[in-house]
Amino acid sequence: MSANLDNVLLLALANNDLDKFLVGEPFYFQEAKSDNDEPQNVVAAFDLLVVRYWQETRDPQFPGCFVAALLKILATYPDRNRAIYAAAVWVWYYRFCLSKKRTNPDGLYADLFEIDMGAVAVALQKQLERNKAALVGDTRWAGAGWNSQNGLWGPLMRTALVVRDKLGGPDFVPANI
Repeated sequence: MSANLDNVLLLALANNDLDKFLVGEPFYFQEAKSDNDEPQNVVAAFDLLVVRYWQETRDPQFPGCFVAALLKILATYPDRNRAIYAAAVWVWYYRFCLSKKRTNPDGLYADLFEIDMGAVAVALQKQLERNKAALVGDTRWAGAGWNSQNGLWGPLMRTALVVRDKLGGPDFVPANI
């Protein structure tokens, strides 16, 4: 893959900032046409950058780095709700892509790497449980009034249930649902 300044994933990898890419910090935000405000355009970032990077490099370290970056944001990112929300969306979309890989083995995701997200699920579940009150009061992104009556909590619970019940896990549904 040629290094080009428009590819924020390559820049994040070169700068050891994959965590910042995942949460969509301004320098690493993936521009994409979207009707909804999001901390990172995960679908576009995954399809246009992550999948392409994987297809072109087969970098054996990337899957582990992806998991490590998710764990890092859940453990250390200062905006807890942003970290939780971003991690949940990345896990959801990754699992969605794996489901597409299984139903269309010759499609875009045919060669998508498969990684164990168990540690991410455990960390995400703990963060959801610890931060429920703050998430209920957070009306950013999918927590906006047009989409939720209980801030980010409602969309995050829907996402957790879809990942567990429809996309084959990992289970990060909190005990205090």
